Amino acid sequence: MVTRFPLIPTVVAVAAALCSSLAFAATEEARRLLNEGRAAQALNVLETHLEGSPQDAEARFLRGLALSRTGRRDQAIEVFANLTRDYPQLPEPYNNLAVIYAQQGDYEKARDALEAALATHPSYATAHENLGDIYAALASASYNRALMLDESNPTARQKLKLMERLGASLPATRPNLSAPAEQPATAATSPAGSSDAAAASSVSSASDASSPAVDRAAPPAAATPAAAAPSSTAERATRERISAAVYDWAQAWQKQEVEAYLDAYAPDFDPAGGLSRSAWEAQRRDRVSSPNRIVVRVRDPDIQIVSPDRARVTFQQEYESDNYSDVTTKVLDLRRVDDRWLILRETTR
Repeated sequence: MVTRFPLIPTVVAVAAALCSSLAFAATEEARRLLNEGRAAQALNVLETHLEGSPQDAEARFLRGLALSRTGRRDQAIEVFANLTRDYPQLPEPYNNLAVIYAQQGDYEKARDALEAALATHPSYATAHENLGDIYAALASASYNRALMLDESNPTARQKLKLMERLGASLPATRPNLSAPAEQPATAATSPAGSSDAAAASSVSSASDASSPAVDRAAPPAAATPAAAAPSSTAERATRERISAAVYDWAQAWQKQEVEAYLDAYAPDFDPAGGLSRSAWEAQRRDRVSSPNRIVVRVRDPDIQIVSPDRARVTFQQEYESDNYSDVTTKVLDLRRVDDRWLILRETTR
């Protein structure tokens, strides 16, 4: 009698090994492309691979990195958020969510994501460091707002200068969210060990080390305190609303939220250079939305209340995008419309 051995387990084992080998090849190719700065090509490799292996955790993780590097941050957020639900014990997806939220200027969400990472992995050193940077950024923003509301506050000025020496001034840079140093794990246990880098080398998760620091939104930088504080509660409240208007305008510009940016201008705004309002809007839509990244820093704002419904804010504006940067003196003339302060004229000196 001839004993027949079943072939199916052997075939299954060979097929599983082959699939594992193909998955490894796809992720390694994507990792190489990411290392070379070819995120779009890496994304193509990963999406082709995920069509046949939609639950490959490492490929999903790398896809999130590729989406983030190609500027598709909303989709990257979705990828990392899904990974936190599927693999709640892993800290890396939480850390990368924090990176993207910090790029967008949403430091509260970044803080929450990092705290979630530490809840799952209390010894995750990268998350501890990043969380410290986030708290420093939040502190800088609060000290800055305190100075804008009370320019004669020496304590807030001293604290803000201390934060600037620590590298936490806003919006000069986003928090330095560095990648974890752990080697990538296998897809069976972890999507990856690197944060916003394809390899295990330590680089900034928020940007490539060679790129200028970028933040999608950040408050204006600290003012140089003037000699006199607002003379009354009413004036203080008016200054607060004006500074908030400038803050929101700069934030919308950096976030590249075109509608919010244009909404900061009064209906009777008079564009410079003889442009019509429609031509100016078309120009601004293109210039605000086209760059992959924008930084707008507002330095030393001087608020002059001209009348109950008129104000002028003069400041040094530092602008930085993909391939252009400049420093100018900007003057915004604002008019109160109902409860809002809107830009009536904008000039550059």
